[in-house]
Order: sequence, then structure tokens, then C-alpha cells
Amino acid sequence: MRVPIFILAALVAVVEWSPSLAAPERKGNISVGEARREVGVVASFQNFPTDYRLDRLGELVAEDEYYHLFIVHLSKARAWRTLVFANSGDYLGFYQTKNPPVELERDGIIYPGDSYNVESGDEEEGEFDSGDANIIRFGPGGPPDEVKFENKTYTFVSSPKRVRPDDPSYRYLWLANRVADAINRSRYKTVRDYFSEHALGRISEQQTVAILSSVREKLGKVDKVGAPWVQSEGVAVLPVTFDRAVAGLKLMLDADDKIVGMWVLPFTTAFPEVGFNQVPMSLPVEGQWRVLWGGETRATSKYFGDRVSHNAREFVISNRFGKTYRDEGRRNNDFFAFGKPVLAPAAGKVVAVVKGVEDNQPHSPNPFDRLGNAVMIEHATNEFSVIGHLMFESVRVRVGQEVQARQLIGQCGNSGDSSQPSVYFHLQDSPNILSGSGYRPVFEDLYIWESGGTDVAPRHTPVRGEFVQQRSAPKEAPPAGDGGNAEPTGE
Repeated sequence: MRVPIFILAALVAVVEWSPSLAAPERKGNISVGEARREVGVVASFQNFPTDYRLDRLGELVAEDEYYHLFIVHLSKARAWRTLVFANSGDYLGFYQTKNPPVELERDGIIYPGDSYNVESGDEEEGEFDSGDANIIRFGPGGPPDEVKFENKTYTFVSSPKRVRPDDPSYRYLWLANRVADAINRSRYKTVRDYFSEHALGRISEQQTVAILSSVREKLGKVDKVGAPWVQSEGVAVLPVTFDRAVAGLKLMLDADDKIVGMWVLPFTTAFPEVGFNQVPMSLPVEGQWRVLWGGETRATSKYFGDRVSHNAREFVISNRFGKTYRDEGRRNNDFFAFGKPVLAPAAGKVVAVVKGVEDNQPHSPNPFDRLGNAVMIEHATNEFSVIGHLMFESVRVRVGQEVQARQLIGQCGNSGDSSQPSVYFHLQDSPNILSGSGYRPVFEDLYIWESGGTDVAPRHTPVRGEFVQQRSAPKEAPPAGDGGNAEPTGE
């Protein structure tokens, strides 16, 4: 992927970020579906049920920053959650209350007080005058973490993915979303509002338009801007998902947080591999499995472009024609993989467990939770495995427990963002289950079936379409069927 870039002289420093000094942001339009997908990445970590429904509440603006609000009723808890999204679509978190909001003002959410009377109404639009009510006003940093009233305290529960305004990486995310907004709206000249004086003198308005319009033509609109990876003072790279590719946006800022350098890079250039795992790993399964997802391209990995799960592998059991179920495959029990043992890939300590996520019906992935029921194991410093899509109520380990290699940790299920029973696996360098960088996994001592032949690999990274099996288990016969290997269906 060749994309025009511009490189400008840089004066880098870290200073206090003041977004209120920048040009006002244009209001986006986040759909319910987009909101549900974004919440889904972190839903299980914040105790969301699997069947909740989001309803749009509206939007508000504070210090020229737009925020989009949705509400959901938690019937079992008899509570309401007001979910807040940034204009970029990033999920910021929620307030949980006994009653839903009654209205929005320009910069705040209005909740009913203990003696609120809905019949008293408003005297004027935008001016709340309905008796006893509590108003939570947003500031330049978005929703306040805690607001105290005489008889009530409202606490904002932040998403674990939220980049807060006081985070050193926030300024890069703020600017990257302005660049994305300009590309999507074909308003390329507006990006120059964020250039340093030196940059304005080095690149003309015509060149700016030509470069950014070329990016739009080659890659399409921006769908998502990911969390920044700060490389040094004044320099960060952000993963950006375009319509036709995943790339890295590298920003270099000066002492006034103005852009002095900007690159659009291929993803693998922007986020080079962190290497392979050093701890010897075995497959997290027994017997012969097929790699449903895993590889170095968007065609081979549905996780391509995500820093933490870029090198994830997903395993299913199938015959050589790609069929993964008996009968009509309408029930999870029809699938060959459902209920099969899932094992620790190496010895280590369990550092995180996600459980209580119900299994999906086949072909109906849960968009609220990528991993489903999952176990995270620390094997060495900066080397953690994550095993997901486990069966509901099948997890057999607890946080703090030491496990041995190939010890049973659960059973294969269909929980999380999966459309059929499968086992999800990735390795990362951070103990935070939602962040860090992913290793390309290497497994020890495998049988590999590919193109009708059988190989023995002392060390191997499986890719989409391969059949693999741990040699430590008895060797099985090749998959049933008369023909060659079929391409996986991707379901």
C-alpha cells in the first residue's frame, strides 16, 4: 500500500492540552448498531447482560466537544444506565441510576430527584424547570467522574478502553479524530487549522488537499481511530481502519500541540511485530482442529488491524470439506467442537477470568463481547495468553491459581463474538486483557495437514485453513472425506 506522506521538521515537547482553543467539532451521527458494537468490546467486564437493548437518548456539547448518549434498562438490577460516547464513536462509560434521565440540556444530563414531578413540565426548551432534579454538566474532559448532590452521588464508570483527557496520549487521539473527520467530509483544508506555523510554511494548501484526497481515494473513509501508541515525546502512532485497509497514522507535535509531521503508513510498518513468544506453547486444545482465522492479511484474519488481537488464532473442528457440524447445525451440540476440553497452553498464573456469558445460538454472534467467557494466564514477564469463546459455566480456574501446561481450564463454547463453537487464542505483552501488543504465536511440536499431506513441525505458527494437532497426543487419522481441503467458510 503506497500512500503519499509528508514529513516536516519537528520540535517536540509535552505541554498541557487545551482542546477548547481549537475549531469546533462537527457533530457525528452514531447509530444504535455502531454503539452496540463498541460497547460489546468491553461489555462483559462491566457486567452487561447479553440481551440488553440500547435506545438513543440524544447528544450534548461541552466546550465544542460533542457527546452521544444512549440508555439501557437492566431489568434484573432494576436500574438504568446512561451510556456516553465520544463524537468519534468511542465508548467512554456510563452512569447507573435508579431512574432514567428525564431530559438533556445543551451540556448536561438531567436526572429526577426524590420528589421530582413530571407533570410540572418545562417553561422553555433548554431551560429545565420541573422541580426537584439533578443536573450533571459535562466539561472539556467529558463526563465528570463523580458529582455529589444533597441526597445523591453520581459516579461515572469509565470504559477500560477510555483515553482520558489527562492521559498523555489524549492529544494525539483528539487530533487524529479531527484529521479523520476532515477526510470523511472531504474538507481537507481544515486539517491546516492544526498545523504548526513551520508546517504551514513547508506545505501548501494545494499539496495538503492533494495528499489527503489521495488517501481518501486509495483507502476510503475512516471507520475507526484506535488508541494511540506513544513512541516518544511528541510522537505517537494510531491504528486507523479505513473502508479498504487498516493503516497507521503517525503524528508528530510541537510545543503548542500543533502538527509538524504526519504519515499514513501500512499497518505492519506503523506497528511492527513485537516478535514471537519465548515460552514454549502447545495448542490450547486436544485432537485435530482447523484454523478458522489467523494470518497476516485481512483475508486470513478478522482481527487484522487490532494491536492486541492482530495475531489471534481461532480454532474449530471440521472435516476436510470445511463442515463443522452434524445434522443441520441449528444447535451448539450439533457442532463437533462444542464441549471439547480447552487447555492451558503453558504453565503460569491465572490473572483474569471472564465468566457468566451465555452461549450464542449458531450463526448469531454476540456483538456485545469479543472474547465471551475467557481466561488470561501470565506465563512470563510481558507474556500473557488469552483463551476465549469458552462454554457458559465451564471455566475451571480462578484468578491467582497456578496452572500447569495442558491443564483443563474450561470447555469449547460459542460465547462472545463467535458464530459457531470455537476456541479463541492470542498472546500479548500486557496484563490488561484489552490492551497491549500481540505476539505472533509459535506452537511446539505439531502435526500439520495441508493440501492432502501431513508434516511434522517442531515450531509452527498456524494459518487459516490448516489442520493442526499437538503431537503430545495420539496422532489421529486425516479428516474424513474424499476430496481436498476446502476453504474455511468464515462463519
